[in-house]
Amino acid sequence: MNVLIFTGHFGMGHIAAAQAVRQEILRQDPTASVTIVDVVEDCFPQLHRLVYGCFDLTVNYFSSVYNLLNRLASHGECAPMKRIMVQKLDQVLYESQADLVISTLPLSSQYISTYKQTTGSSIPLYTYITDIDAHSEWVAPETDCYFVGDESTRLQLLRLRVPADQIVVSGIPVRQEFQFHSAGGSGKKELLVMGGGLGLIPHAESLLTALSQADDVHVTVITGKNESLYQELSKTYPAFEIVGFTDRVVDYMTRADLLLTKAGGITTFEAIHSGTPMCLLRPFLMQEEANAFYVQRQGFGKVLWDKGEEARELLALLRDEETLADIRQRMAVALRSLDQVTALDRFWETRKAVC
Repeated sequence: MNVLIFTGHFGMGHIAAAQAVRQEILRQDPTASVTIVDVVEDCFPQLHRLVYGCFDLTVNYFSSVYNLLNRLASHGECAPMKRIMVQKLDQVLYESQADLVISTLPLSSQYISTYKQTTGSSIPLYTYITDIDAHSEWVAPETDCYFVGDESTRLQLLRLRVPADQIVVSGIPVRQEFQFHSAGGSGKKELLVMGGGLGLIPHAESLLTALSQADDVHVTVITGKNESLYQELSKTYPAFEIVGFTDRVVDYMTRADLLLTKAGGITTFEAIHSGTPMCLLRPFLMQEEANAFYVQRQGFGKVLWDKGEEARELLALLRDEETLADIRQRMAVALRSLDQVTALDRFWETRKAVC
């Protein structure tokens, strides 16, 4: 069986979801050929660095512009150069002899849907939505199945006229290593600070300073690929454990009593699967707001909405064993409620029905 997973480096969430889906497919069928394709890099090899550079610049320094562009895209065309993309996808799909196409990026879902409309292809297209908010960019007419994180996401898709039998509430996919949790460290309370794949911890200087003065807390900060942030924090907070880019995030997460992070969809579900309570920085990107409200509504942690109160609220939660235990229990219950249907389950079920 040949599977193509289309994604893109617009942040690390879409890539992480693609890797998790690949893991799950290979777990079920070790003989499968599963290839992850960066739709931007593969189809625009001369332009992909410029595209991703502009994205990173906008997110990091002009978040209000990014949110505006997101809103505009939800009401108009979000997949340019479709005619060229149909030709490129035709070549990619022919060479791979793919039996199934999966997307973890709105852009690739739109392109593949257009390809199916244009060519009459019946190849199944499954889309994994990587945030709780399912804006209209995710909805592509030739999508055969949507895998979503929460019941609220399912309801959004229903309002967008997606048939109910095309929606599976399976949670946002995470790599298998995040699905096993061990207790937090002994002695000092363990706080893990993460800012996403780019190592961003926006407007957190005063919060970090307050944490450095808490004698009963051991703080680990993962800065990702942000080398300047790594150097700055290492110098300013010598008592902190500062970690750059690492593939051992799961180890740091499972030893933590509490995770301080941005409200990214993938990180949120990694924490849920590992049973790690969350304290979320005030979101500044549109899709992160929906994720933050989800965490708050489900009781999976606390969102630091009030400026100036972040340190007090975070330390109060970190030292509240009863509340942390309740959060872990809520996470475990939520995981048990998810649909266990996978992409391969759906594929085989559909094939059986056709036969």
